[in-house]
Amino acid sequence: MNNISLPVYRSLSNVNENLKGSFHALPIQNIGKTTDVVLNEDFIVKLSKISKLELSLTSPFFDNLTEPTNAIDESMNILKDMYGSDLSLFVTCGSTISNKIIIEAVCKASDKVLCQKGVHQSIYFSLKSQNSDVDYVQDLVCNDDANIYSADTQGIIDSLIKAEKDGIPYSTLVINSQTYDGVCFDLQKFLPIVCEVAKGIKNIVIDEAWGAWSIFDSQMKEKSAIQNARQLSQKYGVNFIVTHSIHKSLFALRQASIISIFGSEECQNKIIGSHFRNHSTSPSYSILGSMELALNHACQYATLYSNRTNEQCKKLKSVINELSLFRCQQLTLNNQYLIPDPTKLWITCTTKLLSGVKIREILFNKYGIYISRYSHNSILINLHHGVSNELIYLLIDALCEIDKKYKIKNNSLNISVGDVASCFYILYPPGVPILTPGQTISNNVITKINQSIFDDTSLLIVEGN
Repeated sequence: MNNISLPVYRSLSNVNENLKGSFHALPIQNIGKTTDVVLNEDFIVKLSKISKLELSLTSPFFDNLTEPTNAIDESMNILKDMYGSDLSLFVTCGSTISNKIIIEAVCKASDKVLCQKGVHQSIYFSLKSQNSDVDYVQDLVCNDDANIYSADTQGIIDSLIKAEKDGIPYSTLVINSQTYDGVCFDLQKFLPIVCEVAKGIKNIVIDEAWGAWSIFDSQMKEKSAIQNARQLSQKYGVNFIVTHSIHKSLFALRQASIISIFGSEECQNKIIGSHFRNHSTSPSYSILGSMELALNHACQYATLYSNRTNEQCKKLKSVINELSLFRCQQLTLNNQYLIPDPTKLWITCTTKLLSGVKIREILFNKYGIYISRYSHNSILINLHHGVSNELIYLLIDALCEIDKKYKIKNNSLNISVGDVASCFYILYPPGVPILTPGQTISNNVITKINQSIFDDTSLLIVEGN
Protein backbone atom coordinates (compact mmCIF):
# COMPACT_ATOMS: atom_id res chain seq x y z
CA MET A 1 0.00 0.00 0.00
CA ASN A 2 3.01 2.27 -0.38
CA ASN A 3 1.46 4.11 -3.35
CA ILE A 4 -1.89 4.74 -1.67
CA SER A 5 -2.51 7.96 0.23
CA LEU A 6 -3.94 7.34 3.74
CA PRO A 7 -4.55 10.80 5.21
CA VAL A 8 -6.83 9.65 8.05
CA TYR A 9 -4.51 6.85 9.10
CA ARG A 10 -1.47 9.14 8.86
CA SER A 11 -3.07 11.96 10.84
CA LEU A 12 -4.36 9.67 13.60
CA SER A 13 -0.99 7.92 13.87
CA ASN A 14 0.88 11.22 14.16
CA VAL A 15 -1.48 12.64 16.76
CA ASN A 16 -1.47 9.43 18.78
CA GLU A 17 2.33 9.44 18.82
CA ASN A 18 2.50 12.98 20.21
CA LEU A 19 -0.49 12.89 22.56
CA LYS A 20 0.41 12.46 26.22
CA GLY A 21 -3.10 12.77 27.60
CA SER A 22 -6.55 14.29 27.20
CA PHE A 23 -8.71 16.33 29.55
CA HIS A 24 -11.70 15.86 27.23
CA ALA A 25 -13.67 12.61 26.93
CA LEU A 26 -11.93 9.62 28.48
CA PRO A 27 -9.25 8.46 26.00
CA ILE A 28 -8.54 4.74 26.33
CA GLN A 29 -5.82 5.09 23.68
CA ASN A 30 -3.54 6.35 26.48
CA ILE A 31 -3.52 2.96 28.17
CA GLY A 32 0.05 1.71 28.16
CA LYS A 33 1.47 5.21 27.63
CA THR A 34 1.62 6.09 31.28
CA THR A 35 3.78 4.73 34.09
CA ASP A 36 1.07 5.68 36.56
CA VAL A 37 -0.98 2.48 36.84
CA VAL A 38 -4.68 3.21 36.41
CA LEU A 39 -5.92 -0.24 35.36
CA ASN A 40 -5.22 -3.77 36.49
CA GLU A 41 -3.39 -6.14 34.14
CA ASP A 42 -6.43 -8.36 33.55
CA PHE A 43 -8.43 -5.38 32.21
CA ILE A 44 -5.58 -4.29 29.93
CA VAL A 45 -5.15 -7.81 28.54
CA LYS A 46 -8.87 -8.16 27.81
CA LEU A 47 -9.12 -4.68 26.29
CA SER A 48 -6.14 -5.38 24.01
CA LYS A 49 -8.06 -8.32 22.54
CA ILE A 50 -11.27 -6.35 21.92
CA SER A 51 -10.36 -5.36 18.34
CA LYS A 52 -10.04 -9.03 17.42
CA LEU A 53 -13.68 -9.64 18.34
CA GLU A 54 -15.12 -7.76 15.34
CA LEU A 55 -16.67 -10.91 13.84
CA SER A 56 -19.25 -11.51 11.13
CA LEU A 57 -21.36 -13.83 13.21
CA THR A 58 -24.88 -13.73 14.66
CA SER A 59 -27.43 -16.08 16.23
CA PRO A 60 -27.53 -18.88 17.16
CA PHE A 61 -23.74 -19.05 17.48
CA PHE A 62 -23.41 -15.65 19.16
CA ASP A 63 -26.45 -13.35 19.53
CA ASN A 64 -28.47 -10.58 17.89
CA LEU A 65 -28.53 -7.08 19.44
CA THR A 66 -31.99 -6.20 18.11
CA GLU A 67 -33.52 -9.42 19.48
CA PRO A 68 -31.04 -10.77 22.05
CA THR A 69 -31.55 -14.20 23.59
CA ASN A 70 -28.04 -15.33 24.54
CA ALA A 71 -24.86 -13.47 25.57
CA ILE A 72 -26.09 -9.93 24.85
CA ASP A 73 -29.34 -10.58 26.69
CA GLU A 74 -27.39 -11.96 29.66
CA SER A 75 -25.06 -8.94 29.69
CA MET A 76 -27.93 -6.42 29.50
CA ASN A 77 -29.63 -8.22 32.39
CA ILE A 78 -26.42 -7.85 34.42
CA LEU A 79 -26.50 -4.11 33.67
CA LYS A 80 -30.21 -3.99 34.56
CA ASP A 81 -29.47 -5.56 37.94
CA MET A 82 -26.50 -3.24 38.45
CA TYR A 83 -28.64 -0.12 37.88
CA GLY A 84 -31.89 -1.48 39.27
CA SER A 85 -33.63 -0.59 36.00
CA ASP A 86 -36.62 -2.31 34.45
CA LEU A 87 -34.79 -2.53 31.13
CA SER A 88 -31.31 -1.65 29.88
CA LEU A 89 -30.25 -1.58 26.23
CA PHE A 90 -26.85 -1.39 24.56
CA VAL A 91 -26.27 1.07 21.70
CA THR A 92 -23.13 1.01 19.55
CA CYS A 93 -24.02 4.09 17.46
CA GLY A 94 -23.51 6.70 20.19
CA SER A 95 -25.88 8.79 22.30
CA THR A 96 -27.20 10.55 19.17
CA ILE A 97 -28.96 7.35 18.15
CA SER A 98 -29.87 6.65 21.79
CA ASN A 99 -31.71 9.97 21.95
CA LYS A 100 -33.46 9.29 18.64
CA ILE A 101 -34.57 5.87 19.90
CA ILE A 102 -36.01 7.39 23.08
CA ILE A 103 -37.75 10.40 21.50
CA GLU A 104 -39.33 8.32 18.73
CA ALA A 105 -40.63 5.86 21.33
CA VAL A 106 -42.21 8.28 23.82
CA CYS A 107 -43.00 11.48 21.87
CA LYS A 108 -45.78 11.50 19.31
CA ALA A 109 -47.27 14.34 17.25
CA SER A 110 -50.20 14.67 19.66
CA ASP A 111 -47.93 14.86 22.72
CA LYS A 112 -47.13 18.05 24.55
CA VAL A 113 -43.41 18.14 25.36
CA LEU A 114 -41.43 20.48 27.62
CA CYS A 115 -37.72 20.55 26.79
CA GLN A 116 -34.77 22.33 28.34
CA LYS A 117 -33.15 24.53 25.70
CA GLY A 118 -29.61 23.30 26.45
CA VAL A 119 -30.00 19.73 25.23
CA HIS A 120 -28.00 17.87 22.60
CA GLN A 121 -28.77 18.64 18.95
CA SER A 122 -29.99 15.08 18.38
CA ILE A 123 -32.94 15.73 20.70
CA TYR A 124 -33.94 18.83 18.70
CA PHE A 125 -33.79 16.93 15.41
CA SER A 126 -35.67 13.93 16.82
CA LEU A 127 -38.46 16.07 18.32
CA LYS A 128 -38.81 17.91 15.01
CA SER A 129 -39.06 14.67 13.03
CA GLN A 130 -41.82 13.50 15.40
CA ASN A 131 -43.75 16.78 14.86
CA SER A 132 -44.24 16.95 18.62
CA ASP A 133 -45.81 20.01 20.22
CA VAL A 134 -42.65 21.27 21.98
CA ASP A 135 -42.06 24.22 24.28
CA TYR A 136 -38.44 25.05 25.10
CA VAL A 137 -37.29 26.67 28.35
CA GLN A 138 -34.33 28.98 27.65
CA ASP A 139 -31.17 28.30 29.66
CA LEU A 140 -29.66 31.07 31.79
CA VAL A 141 -26.15 32.52 31.61
CA CYS A 142 -24.29 31.70 34.83
CA ASN A 143 -20.86 32.90 33.70
CA ASP A 144 -20.38 35.66 31.14
CA ASP A 145 -16.61 35.25 30.77
CA ALA A 146 -16.74 31.64 29.61
CA ASN A 147 -20.27 31.85 28.16
CA ILE A 148 -21.49 29.06 30.46
CA TYR A 149 -25.21 28.32 30.63
CA SER A 150 -27.31 26.48 33.19
CA ALA A 151 -30.85 25.20 33.10
CA ASP A 152 -33.61 27.54 34.22
CA THR A 153 -34.92 25.04 36.76
CA GLN A 154 -37.55 27.39 38.18
CA GLY A 155 -38.66 28.21 34.65
CA ILE A 156 -39.17 24.49 33.98
CA ILE A 157 -41.15 24.04 37.20
CA ASP A 158 -43.28 27.15 36.52
CA SER A 159 -44.06 25.94 32.98
CA LEU A 160 -45.17 22.55 34.31
CA ILE A 161 -47.40 24.19 36.94
CA LYS A 162 -49.00 26.57 34.41
CA ALA A 163 -49.74 23.73 31.98
CA GLU A 164 -51.45 21.77 34.75
CA LYS A 165 -53.58 24.79 35.74
CA ASP A 166 -54.51 25.42 32.11
CA GLY A 167 -55.71 21.84 31.75
CA ILE A 168 -53.20 20.99 29.01
CA PRO A 169 -50.41 19.22 30.94
CA TYR A 170 -47.13 18.17 29.41
CA SER A 171 -46.77 14.43 28.86
CA THR A 172 -42.96 14.44 28.53
CA LEU A 173 -40.12 16.45 30.06
CA VAL A 174 -36.62 16.36 28.50
CA ILE A 175 -33.53 17.65 30.36
CA ASN A 176 -29.75 17.52 30.14
CA SER A 177 -28.69 16.65 33.69
CA GLN A 178 -24.94 17.30 33.33
CA THR A 179 -23.38 19.83 30.98
CA TYR A 180 -19.86 19.51 29.66
CA ASP A 181 -19.13 22.94 31.15
CA GLY A 182 -19.63 21.62 34.68
CA VAL A 183 -23.24 22.40 35.65
CA CYS A 184 -25.30 19.53 37.10
CA PHE A 185 -28.89 19.15 38.23
CA ASP A 186 -29.34 18.12 41.83
CA LEU A 187 -31.88 15.54 40.74
CA GLN A 188 -32.49 14.46 44.33
CA LYS A 189 -34.12 17.87 44.91
CA PHE A 190 -35.42 18.66 41.42
CA LEU A 191 -37.21 15.49 40.30
CA PRO A 192 -39.52 15.06 43.33
CA ILE A 193 -40.75 18.66 42.83
CA VAL A 194 -41.44 17.92 39.15
CA CYS A 195 -43.36 14.76 39.99
CA GLU A 196 -45.42 16.61 42.64
CA VAL A 197 -46.41 19.61 40.53
CA ALA A 198 -46.84 17.85 37.16
CA LYS A 199 -49.46 15.20 37.82
CA GLY A 200 -50.02 14.70 34.08
CA ILE A 201 -46.39 13.94 33.29
CA LYS A 202 -45.87 10.45 31.87
CA ASN A 203 -42.23 10.44 30.78
CA ILE A 204 -39.07 12.15 32.02
CA VAL A 205 -36.16 11.82 29.60
CA ILE A 206 -32.74 12.51 31.13
CA ASP A 207 -29.74 12.91 28.87
CA GLU A 208 -26.85 12.21 31.25
CA ALA A 209 -24.32 11.57 28.50
CA TRP A 210 -21.33 12.92 30.48
CA GLY A 211 -22.42 11.37 33.78
CA ALA A 212 -22.01 7.60 33.48
CA TRP A 213 -19.58 7.87 36.42
CA SER A 214 -22.09 9.59 38.73
CA ILE A 215 -23.87 6.53 40.09
CA PHE A 216 -20.49 5.15 41.22
CA ASP A 217 -19.34 8.38 42.91
CA SER A 218 -19.89 8.98 46.63
CA GLN A 219 -20.49 12.74 46.09
CA MET A 220 -22.84 12.36 43.14
CA LYS A 221 -24.65 9.04 43.62
CA GLU A 222 -27.64 10.48 45.50
CA LYS A 223 -27.98 13.25 42.90
CA SER A 224 -27.61 11.03 39.81
CA ALA A 225 -30.28 10.14 37.27
CA ILE A 226 -30.02 6.40 37.89
CA GLN A 227 -30.44 6.63 41.66
CA ASN A 228 -33.42 9.00 41.51
CA ALA A 229 -35.15 7.37 38.55
CA ARG A 230 -35.02 4.08 40.41
CA GLN A 231 -36.62 5.60 43.52
CA LEU A 232 -39.23 7.85 41.92
CA SER A 233 -40.59 5.76 39.05
CA GLN A 234 -42.68 3.41 41.18
CA LYS A 235 -43.64 6.10 43.70
CA TYR A 236 -45.15 8.42 41.11
CA GLY A 237 -45.92 6.03 38.23
CA VAL A 238 -43.70 8.01 35.85
CA ASN A 239 -41.46 6.51 33.16
CA PHE A 240 -37.85 7.63 33.51
CA ILE A 241 -35.55 7.05 30.52
CA VAL A 242 -31.85 7.78 31.01
CA THR A 243 -29.11 7.71 28.39
CA HIS A 244 -25.36 7.57 29.03
CA SER A 245 -22.49 7.94 26.60
CA ILE A 246 -20.23 5.37 28.24
CA HIS A 247 -17.04 6.22 26.35
CA LYS A 248 -17.05 9.81 27.65
CA SER A 249 -16.34 8.87 31.24
CA LEU A 250 -15.68 5.12 31.50
CA PHE A 251 -13.12 2.86 29.81
CA ALA A 252 -15.08 1.93 26.66
CA LEU A 253 -14.58 2.45 22.94
CA ARG A 254 -16.12 5.50 21.24
CA GLN A 255 -19.86 5.37 20.45
CA ALA A 256 -20.61 3.07 23.41
CA SER A 257 -23.96 4.13 24.84
CA ILE A 258 -26.67 2.66 27.07
CA ILE A 259 -30.36 3.36 27.60
CA SER A 260 -31.88 2.61 31.02
CA ILE A 261 -35.65 2.50 31.43
CA PHE A 262 -37.48 2.73 34.75
CA GLY A 263 -41.18 2.39 34.07
CA SER A 264 -44.13 0.54 32.62
CA GLU A 265 -44.05 -2.49 30.39
CA GLU A 266 -45.74 -0.42 27.69
CA CYS A 267 -42.89 2.12 27.78
CA GLN A 268 -40.30 -0.67 27.70
CA ASN A 269 -41.92 -2.27 24.65
CA LYS A 270 -42.08 1.07 22.81
CA ILE A 271 -38.37 1.64 23.36
CA ILE A 272 -37.50 -1.92 22.35
CA GLY A 273 -39.42 -1.37 19.11
CA SER A 274 -37.71 1.97 18.47
CA HIS A 275 -34.34 0.39 19.22
CA PHE A 276 -35.07 -2.22 16.56
CA ARG A 277 -36.10 0.42 14.00
CA ASN A 278 -33.23 2.84 14.53
CA HIS A 279 -30.18 0.80 15.50
CA SER A 280 -27.87 -0.76 12.95
CA THR A 281 -28.47 -4.47 12.43
CA SER A 282 -24.68 -4.77 12.28
CA PRO A 283 -23.60 -3.51 15.71
CA SER A 284 -19.93 -3.27 16.57
CA TYR A 285 -18.99 -6.34 18.61
CA SER A 286 -15.81 -4.58 19.72
CA ILE A 287 -17.85 -1.73 21.21
CA LEU A 288 -20.22 -4.20 22.88
CA GLY A 289 -17.28 -6.04 24.42
CA SER A 290 -15.64 -2.83 25.62
CA MET A 291 -18.94 -1.60 27.10
CA GLU A 292 -19.40 -4.74 29.15
CA LEU A 293 -15.78 -4.58 30.28
CA ALA A 294 -16.04 -0.87 31.21
CA LEU A 295 -19.19 -1.30 33.29
CA ASN A 296 -17.72 -4.28 35.12
CA HIS A 297 -14.56 -2.30 35.80
CA ALA A 298 -16.58 0.69 37.05
CA CYS A 299 -18.51 -1.55 39.43
CA GLN A 300 -15.26 -2.71 41.00
CA TYR A 301 -13.05 0.37 40.91
CA ALA A 302 -15.03 3.55 40.15
CA THR A 303 -15.26 4.62 43.80
CA LEU A 304 -11.49 4.34 44.07
CA TYR A 305 -11.10 6.39 40.88
CA SER A 306 -13.53 9.05 42.07
CA ASN A 307 -11.58 9.47 45.30
CA ARG A 308 -8.41 9.89 43.23
CA THR A 309 -10.12 12.49 41.06
CA ASN A 310 -11.05 14.49 44.16
CA GLU A 311 -7.41 14.47 45.29
CA GLN A 312 -6.24 15.47 41.81
CA CYS A 313 -8.63 18.41 41.81
CA LYS A 314 -7.38 19.59 45.21
CA LYS A 315 -3.77 19.29 44.04
CA LEU A 316 -4.41 21.28 40.87
CA LYS A 317 -6.22 24.04 42.75
CA SER A 318 -3.50 24.37 45.38
CA VAL A 319 -0.72 24.68 42.77
CA ILE A 320 -2.58 26.87 40.27
CA ASN A 321 -3.70 29.42 42.84
CA GLU A 322 -0.05 29.94 43.82
CA LEU A 323 0.85 30.97 40.27
CA SER A 324 0.77 34.59 39.15
CA LEU A 325 -0.78 33.92 35.74
CA PHE A 326 -3.60 31.46 36.48
CA ARG A 327 -6.55 31.10 38.84
CA CYS A 328 -9.10 28.34 39.40
CA GLN A 329 -12.54 29.73 38.65
CA GLN A 330 -15.44 28.53 40.79
CA LEU A 331 -18.85 28.33 39.13
CA THR A 332 -21.39 30.37 41.06
CA LEU A 333 -24.80 28.71 40.88
CA ASN A 334 -27.43 30.63 42.84
CA ASN A 335 -29.96 27.87 42.37
CA GLN A 336 -31.16 25.26 44.86
CA TYR A 337 -31.59 22.67 42.09
CA LEU A 338 -28.11 23.00 40.52
CA ILE A 339 -24.64 21.98 41.70
CA PRO A 340 -21.13 22.27 40.21
CA ASP A 341 -19.62 19.13 38.71
CA PRO A 342 -16.71 18.05 40.96
CA THR A 343 -14.84 16.64 37.95
CA LYS A 344 -14.78 19.92 35.98
CA LEU A 345 -12.20 22.64 36.69
CA TRP A 346 -12.05 25.99 34.88
CA ILE A 347 -8.57 27.56 34.80
CA THR A 348 -8.55 31.29 34.02
CA CYS A 349 -5.60 33.34 32.78
CA THR A 350 -5.12 36.68 34.57
CA THR A 351 -3.31 38.51 31.76
CA LYS A 352 -4.96 39.94 28.66
CA LEU A 353 -1.96 38.89 26.57
CA LEU A 354 -2.76 35.18 26.70
CA SER A 355 -6.07 33.79 25.47
CA GLY A 356 -7.80 30.49 26.11
CA VAL A 357 -7.18 29.38 22.54
CA LYS A 358 -3.47 30.22 22.87
CA ILE A 359 -3.10 28.26 26.11
CA ARG A 360 -4.83 25.33 24.40
CA GLU A 361 -2.40 25.51 21.44
CA ILE A 362 0.66 25.66 23.69
CA LEU A 363 -0.47 22.73 25.83
CA PHE A 364 -1.06 20.53 22.80
CA ASN A 365 1.83 21.57 20.54
CA LYS A 366 4.52 21.68 23.21
CA TYR A 367 3.34 19.25 25.88
CA GLY A 368 0.99 16.84 24.09
CA ILE A 369 -1.93 17.74 26.37
CA TYR A 370 -5.35 17.97 24.73
CA ILE A 371 -7.98 20.43 25.98
CA SER A 372 -11.35 20.66 24.25
CA ARG A 373 -13.39 23.49 25.83
CA TYR A 374 -12.00 26.98 26.20
CA SER A 375 -13.18 30.59 26.35
CA HIS A 376 -11.46 33.87 25.55
CA ASN A 377 -9.35 33.64 28.74
CA SER A 378 -10.00 30.17 30.24
CA ILE A 379 -9.62 26.43 29.63
CA LEU A 380 -11.72 23.58 31.00
CA ILE A 381 -10.10 20.57 32.65
CA ASN A 382 -12.28 17.44 32.65
CA LEU A 383 -10.94 15.12 35.37
CA HIS A 384 -12.33 11.84 34.09
CA HIS A 385 -11.23 8.44 35.40
CA GLY A 386 -8.60 8.15 32.67
CA VAL A 387 -6.60 11.10 34.04
CA SER A 388 -3.55 9.64 35.73
CA ASN A 389 -1.48 11.37 38.41
CA GLU A 390 1.32 11.44 35.86
CA LEU A 391 -0.84 13.52 33.51
CA ILE A 392 -1.78 15.86 36.36
CA TYR A 393 1.90 16.54 37.09
CA LEU A 394 2.58 17.04 33.37
CA LEU A 395 -0.15 19.69 33.29
CA ILE A 396 1.20 21.32 36.46
CA ASP A 397 4.73 21.46 35.02
CA ALA A 398 3.40 22.96 31.78
CA LEU A 399 1.38 25.67 33.54
CA CYS A 400 4.31 26.47 35.86
CA GLU A 401 6.64 26.83 32.86
CA ILE A 402 4.17 29.11 31.05
CA ASP A 403 3.74 31.11 34.25
CA LYS A 404 7.50 31.51 34.68
CA LYS A 405 7.91 32.86 31.14
CA TYR A 406 5.25 35.46 31.71
CA LYS A 407 6.21 36.33 35.28
CA ILE A 408 9.47 37.96 34.19
CA LYS A 409 7.75 40.35 31.79
CA ASN A 410 4.24 40.51 33.23
CA ASN A 411 4.41 44.03 34.64
CA SER A 412 5.90 45.51 31.49
CA LEU A 413 3.55 43.60 29.22
CA ASN A 414 0.30 44.28 31.04
CA ILE A 415 -1.00 46.33 28.13
CA SER A 416 -4.23 46.36 26.16
CA VAL A 417 -5.52 47.32 22.74
CA GLY A 418 -6.02 51.10 22.74
CA ASP A 419 -3.29 51.85 25.29
CA VAL A 420 -0.53 54.30 24.34
CA ALA A 421 3.02 52.86 24.45
CA SER A 422 5.56 54.59 26.72
CA CYS A 423 8.54 52.46 25.59
CA PHE A 424 10.11 50.87 22.53
CA TYR A 425 9.02 47.23 22.04
CA ILE A 426 11.56 45.51 19.83
CA LEU A 427 11.43 41.94 18.52
CA TYR A 428 14.86 40.38 17.91
CA PRO A 429 15.32 39.01 15.34
CA PRO A 430 14.88 41.14 13.25
CA GLY A 431 15.45 44.06 15.66
CA VAL A 432 12.70 46.28 14.28
CA PRO A 433 10.45 48.06 16.83
CA ILE A 434 6.84 46.94 16.71
CA LEU A 435 5.91 49.74 19.12
CA THR A 436 7.39 53.18 19.70
CA PRO A 437 6.60 55.69 22.46
CA GLY A 438 3.31 57.49 21.81
CA GLN A 439 2.00 54.79 19.45
CA THR A 440 -1.52 53.43 20.06
CA ILE A 441 -1.44 49.68 20.63
CA SER A 442 -3.37 47.58 18.09
CA ASN A 443 -4.59 43.99 18.22
CA ASN A 444 -1.90 43.02 15.68
CA VAL A 445 0.85 44.26 18.03
CA ILE A 446 -0.64 42.36 20.98
CA THR A 447 -0.63 39.18 18.87
CA LYS A 448 3.04 39.63 17.95
CA ILE A 449 4.05 40.26 21.57
CA ASN A 450 2.02 37.28 22.72
CA GLN A 451 3.65 34.99 20.17
CA SER A 452 7.19 36.19 20.88
CA ILE A 453 7.13 34.85 24.43
CA PHE A 454 6.73 31.30 23.15
CA ASP A 455 8.56 31.16 19.80
CA ASP A 456 12.08 31.91 21.10
CA THR A 457 12.02 35.46 19.74
CA SER A 458 13.49 38.00 22.14
CA LEU A 459 11.25 40.90 23.11
CA LEU A 460 13.26 43.92 24.23
CA ILE A 461 11.52 46.72 26.11
CA VAL A 462 13.58 49.93 26.03
CA GLU A 463 12.61 53.16 27.73
CA GLY A 464 13.10 56.38 25.80
CA ASN A 465 11.48 58.91 23.49
